[in-house]
Amino acid sequence: MERGDYRFTNSASMHVEGATDRKAILDVLRANYCETITDATLKEIGVYQKRDGIWIVAATPFVTPGVKDAAQVSKEVLSLVNAARGKARKCGRKQFASVPPLTLSAVLNRAALIHSQDMASKSFLEHRGSDGSMVGERAARVGYKWRTVGENVADGAQTAETVVQLWLKSPGHCANIMTAGFTEMGIAFAVDRKSDAGIYWTQVFAAPR
Repeated sequence: MERGDYRFTNSASMHVEGATDRKAILDVLRANYCETITDATLKEIGVYQKRDGIWIVAATPFVTPGVKDAAQVSKEVLSLVNAARGKARKCGRKQFASVPPLTLSAVLNRAALIHSQDMASKSFLEHRGSDGSMVGERAARVGYKWRTVGENVADGAQTAETVVQLWLKSPGHCANIMTAGFTEMGIAFAVDRKSDAGIYWTQVFAAPR
């Protein structure tokens, strides 16, 4: 599947030998692969037949949002983050009170996109960019004059909901989300199907001077 450039999150294979008609094939699948053929997470299928042998591969494709979806995804992340900030929560061992909502910043979105594209093009997940820059430098480069700044990064998450849940489960990322001193947020993802993770996310938090 990887050699065929098919990216997936889950897969299963089945082999039927000697069955020559539809009923016989289905009987073999029911008897030997019942759990696989009833797995609702598997969405696509490929079949190859040679003489009396049949090979079947079922998979859950790796599906990410596209560039045209970026604005909607940003709104979804902002909504989920603000819903999280609106409730008291514990991030690791530290307790946080509820805090005011963030607003979305187009300038911080640009800073987030630059880092997401950098990570996607070079297949790495770090706060330090490939040029050695950190989030404060990247925010300043796009013209944001910040008083305080922070950053969350993630890879592999296919939806806004998934990436926010990943951050909330991580004490450090969760603490960034719950920091009262941040008033604005930028969010961006970059997709590169040839990269290690396929999709990379950056969330930038800040308060202007």
